[in-house]
Amino acid sequence: MTTPYEKALAETDSTLRSDVVEHPFIDLILRGDLTEEVYAAYLRETYHLVTQTPYFLSAAASRSDEGWLQDFFLNLAIEERHHDRLCVQDLKRLGYDTDTYLGGLPGIGTWTMVGQNHWAVSMKDPRSLLGFAAATEGLGASLGPKVTVAMAQYEFAQKALTFLKVHSEEDQEHIEMVRKAFNRAATTPERYDLMVTTWTYTLRAYGQLFTDAMSKATVNA
Repeated sequence: MTTPYEKALAETDSTLRSDVVEHPFIDLILRGDLTEEVYAAYLRETYHLVTQTPYFLSAAASRSDEGWLQDFFLNLAIEERHHDRLCVQDLKRLGYDTDTYLGGLPGIGTWTMVGQNHWAVSMKDPRSLLGFAAATEGLGASLGPKVTVAMAQYEFAQKALTFLKVHSEEDQEHIEMVRKAFNRAATTPERYDLMVTTWTYTLRAYGQLFTDAMSKATVNA
């Protein structure tokens, strides 16, 4: 019998491939043409996202009406704390003045994910964040190791891969936690649809984050 998570994984697969896996940013990395400037811009956009992640996960816990779901979101919030520091560390190793470089606003990809999640938790249903977690932890677990290995070819990145390495390792465990929670939370068609929609929109926004990194590489540099 197909589980809700397996069904959702199949439903979001085409978006995963078109918006993320086949994005020019990934191709740039794999073919050896990534520049330090674009990588730094990726870290900047990611910093703005992961800075907010523990906050909307904690908010989801406080608004959840089931104890197990509160525990899930709180545990994940703790796991995701201080990941912004990993981005800062990598940027400093690249030689960036992070106080200046991280001082601007994020691009529309990060903006969309942060806004989506705060809105969903406060105005809709905190379970929607299971769709966000399925998308992001799934990317870390599946695409993360491949990208991390490919990044080793770049001399500028060899001492600045902390964020990618941590996520490619930790997300292997996280995605199993998300899978179990997703299946447990998908108790009605409406809740399932909300989580799948959030999953899909997150993948699209993540692709936009890649586009932002490529197009905003010179901003605040």
